[in-house]
Amino acid sequence: MAKPKLKILFLSTPVGTLGSGIGGGVELSLYNVAQELLRRGHSLQIVAPVGSKLDLDVDIQEIPGNCQISAQTQDRELPILLPENSVLANMCDYIRQVEADYDLILNFAFDWLPFYLTPFYQRPV
Repeated sequence: MAKPKLKILFLSTPVGTLGSGIGGGVELSLYNVAQELLRRGHSLQIVAPVGSKLDLDVDIQEIPGNCQISAQTQDRELPILLPENSVLANMCDYIRQVEADYDLILNFAFDWLPFYLTPFYQRPV
């Protein structure tokens, strides 16, 4: 008996557009996981900053806003802040609006806001 196919929503890195390389290993991991899940027949949508592109046949919901400053480039003592009109906050809000259409949310945004919001979403993250 075949396993049921899943409808999965990806939350991309908010530090830059997909395809730019700014997301580094996170961007590469997202690409590889998406490629394999598509190969297995699952349905995907990726939520990512405006201008994102992948060399895959996958729907990318482009979200406007200012990119998050990478924590790796900041001093440990500095507070982590959301920029004005934050793409991260806008992506999380979009997910809140559409989560009922998906079986699973896969978080590639290794930032505090998605981790904080996890228990408030209705779908598993």
